Amino acid sequence: MSEYNQAVAKEVNHLAAINNIGFIKYEQGDKEAAIQQWQQAVKINNQSAEATLALAVALYSQGEQKQAYYLAETALKLDKNFAEFHWMKKNLWGQSMITDAQKFLSTPPMRTLLSQLR
Repeated sequence: MSEYNQAVAKEVNHLAAINNIGFIKYEQGDKEAAIQQWQQAVKINNQSAEATLALAVALYSQGEQKQAYYLAETALKLDKNFAEFHWMKKNLWGQSMITDAQKFLSTPPMRTLLSQLR
């Protein structure tokens, strides 16, 4: 965490560091802080499929379904690989995040979207 904070201190828009701080915060149970990190990451680069999908999963877990579905559709149109759990693990998503992503991606609207993208 300190390395990511140092990276952000040196470069305020360091996308990878901001994104990874979000993942750490999420795994620590601080979903609000994680959401803030991913919102910042998406502001920096709205073409970041990973940050956008992570934000969608976090918002869904907080009950914000409509926004979550919209963001997930945007993210998966950018890079549908993030719908694959082995891809999430490869990109160092934590277990809490992957579990919540599995729940989210198994909802009927997400299954419909994924079948359209495949």
